[in-house]
Amino acid sequence: MRIKMFSNTPLRTKMIVYTVLGVFLILTASTAVIISTVTTQEEKLAYQQSVEMASNYANQFDADMKANLAIARTISTTMESYETADRDEALLILENLLRDNPHLLGTYVAFEPDAFDGKDAEYTNSPAHDGTGRFVPYWNKMNGTASVAPLLHYDSSDYYQLPKATEKDVLTEPYFYEGVFMVSYVSPIMKEGEFAGIGGVDVSLEYVDEVVSKVRTFDTGYAFMVSNSGVILSHPTHKDWIGKKDLYDFGGEELEKASRDIKNGIGGHLETADPTTGKTVILFYEPVETGDFAFVLVVPKEEMLAGVADLRERLLIISAVSILFMAALAYMIARSVTEPINRIVKDFKSIAQDAVKGELGVRADTDVEIDFQEIPKGLNEILNAVVIPIRETMRVTNALAKGELKERVNVDVQGEFRELEDTLDKFSETLNMIIDDSNAVLKAFQHNNFKRPIQVKGQGDFKLLTDGIEETRLVLDRVTTQRREAEKSLLEYARKLEHSNRLKEELESIINSSPVIVFLWKYEEGWPIEFVSENVTRLGYEVEDFTSRKILYGNIVYPGDLEKVERELARNIEFGCEDYSSEYRILTKSGEVRWVDERTFIQRDEKGEIRLQGIILDITEHKKAEEALLQMVEIRKKEIHHRIKNNLQVISTLLYLESGNFSDEKVIEAFRESQHRVKSMALVHEKLYQSEDMISVDFSDYIQNLANYLFGAYSVGDKNISLKLDVDNIFLGMDTSVPLGIIINELVSNALKHAFQKKESGEICVCLKKEEQGSSEKNCFSLVVRDNGRGFPEEIDFRETDSLGLQLVINLVDQIEGSIELNTHEGTEFRIRFKELRYRQRM
Repeated sequence: MRIKMFSNTPLRTKMIVYTVLGVFLILTASTAVIISTVTTQEEKLAYQQSVEMASNYANQFDADMKANLAIARTISTTMESYETADRDEALLILENLLRDNPHLLGTYVAFEPDAFDGKDAEYTNSPAHDGTGRFVPYWNKMNGTASVAPLLHYDSSDYYQLPKATEKDVLTEPYFYEGVFMVSYVSPIMKEGEFAGIGGVDVSLEYVDEVVSKVRTFDTGYAFMVSNSGVILSHPTHKDWIGKKDLYDFGGEELEKASRDIKNGIGGHLETADPTTGKTVILFYEPVETGDFAFVLVVPKEEMLAGVADLRERLLIISAVSILFMAALAYMIARSVTEPINRIVKDFKSIAQDAVKGELGVRADTDVEIDFQEIPKGLNEILNAVVIPIRETMRVTNALAKGELKERVNVDVQGEFRELEDTLDKFSETLNMIIDDSNAVLKAFQHNNFKRPIQVKGQGDFKLLTDGIEETRLVLDRVTTQRREAEKSLLEYARKLEHSNRLKEELESIINSSPVIVFLWKYEEGWPIEFVSENVTRLGYEVEDFTSRKILYGNIVYPGDLEKVERELARNIEFGCEDYSSEYRILTKSGEVRWVDERTFIQRDEKGEIRLQGIILDITEHKKAEEALLQMVEIRKKEIHHRIKNNLQVISTLLYLESGNFSDEKVIEAFRESQHRVKSMALVHEKLYQSEDMISVDFSDYIQNLANYLFGAYSVGDKNISLKLDVDNIFLGMDTSVPLGIIINELVSNALKHAFQKKESGEICVCLKKEEQGSSEKNCFSLVVRDNGRGFPEEIDFRETDSLGLQLVINLVDQIEGSIELNTHEGTEFRIRFKELRYRQRM
């Protein structure tokens, strides 16, 4: 029934159906072939681009690692040829390398016992040394700023034991050192064919994570790095995996195979599920040659093949357009054709069957009626228009796949086929230019010419290739320039060092032949000595006694002077002084006490650390001469005061004897008062004779003795008069003591003579105080002499009296630059304020 109905279908409809169906089948087959061929090539190209990207980054990190290993080799080479064996200079070399290479975490050397200069015993527990005294300095930036400390765990860690065992350069597996994740580039130091130690640098793997985490490919692709054993060294999102997980932790046969390839230094790729996102990804891994590491590029498969899918869609659209075109053509032909269509349809069927079989060379028979000749000719033209571009595209694509980048499309087509061919030719030209330019740069690399830049810049993924080569060139150029500058600087430094050592030897010779001993102390407890000149043997010591820390400088300072020396040093450091002088005693090795004159220079560095550089000169003989002279002066002073006191006593006795020749009481009284005045002066010289310094008088004791003398001289036994003393512990010089003693003598004598009647009781008070520091004048004193007797006559002005005693008091108060006041409210009170007179040299 269906066949009958179909046989009744109009021919035009049949032609349309058959034509459209035939074209559909042909285009479907041809499109399938084209899509299969082109998508395969596009997929290969996408894989190749990803492999090249991973390889470029691997090469970039390989260049960084080679540069770091070159620094380690520079250190070991420098130490192998370093003959001066100066530990401070070696520390300075390491510090300069660390500061000149900011990407380094640390620079170091570590020598076998006594392999550096044979003096390990002298540096036990010194900075940059451990308890064995081995020279193991480690300049590092663990805490952000450069500092030096001794290396740790070198007796068991790979960074020392591997180069020692192999005597070859070593790049360690990543490890944690004092909490920092790092790798070490180590080179052995060989002296006369024997292993002497290592020189190396540390590089924190944080910078690897920072660089690799920024890598992006396609839309969401990313990268990370793993070690030789598969340990994760970086990750853009899971920072907690770094150093703690490896590829084996994620399971799967694919990842286990990748781990084995990485361990064997083999690159490759595999398809797996991303443990972070769960998406299907292509994982590309390329080895980093120098460190046996691997750079891993993770590309989502969907994004990587997005171009392939886009091309497939375009080809399907072309096929659909072609089908619609043929359907319209068939409709137009069907309208004009009624009968002789069968043979043409058979021919179409035959062509369609051959096309389905892939035989695209079959063409329609044009030997038909003249009205229908255009039908097979048009079909053949369509087939040629489709088949020829396909074949030419396949030819060029296959040539590109074989590396024949100069191959071009040689057919002349129109429309979108022309665009397809132009696109393919443009791709070939671009790829050829990029590769030629890259080869020119790489050839320049082979001749150590890193100045030739990349001139052809790619776009898209090609940009990753050209930028990677350019970055590699810049890194190699910078490393080469730095190496040349470092070699030039080392040669210049060696020349200056030789000159410095020659000057140092000459200076040491001058110092050691002089009487001056040179020291360099540390400002620490006991003042440990870093340097001392060889002429310290003048004191019986050897240089090794101090440099080995067996003896500290504080140990040779005389115990009685140690506190004074410490106090002077602390005061000068506190006040910011740069140098000062001091005299003190020291002990020789035999125990002899010697006087020295020290000139100390205080050195401060930018960190605030203090060192003390000083010179000491033995002044013992000079001191002995000074002491002998002082003893002579002291004896002379004592003799002078003793003679003055004796002469004054003689004068007092003469006055007493002379008074016996007179009967007039006033004359006798005058002699007695003069005798008391002479006694007060003699008493001053007696106290000066008894004092230790022969300069000042203990006035509390002086007033007590003077008052006792006056009370006895005036025979107050028949009167009930008491003496009250309120005197501070005051010492006054002779220029003040003599006039003040006469003043006290006059005022107390006046009170004893006139203040009280016979058998009358009373009190005389003498008060001497130093005024409080709040006073407007310094060194001011207050003297009060008062009695509670009948009082001073109000009608008499004590400043204008005829009394010789009061006139003498007024004049002496002026002499000591004082003031005097009289208060008669209760008895008589004289209040005197004065300043101590300083000794003035008499001309």
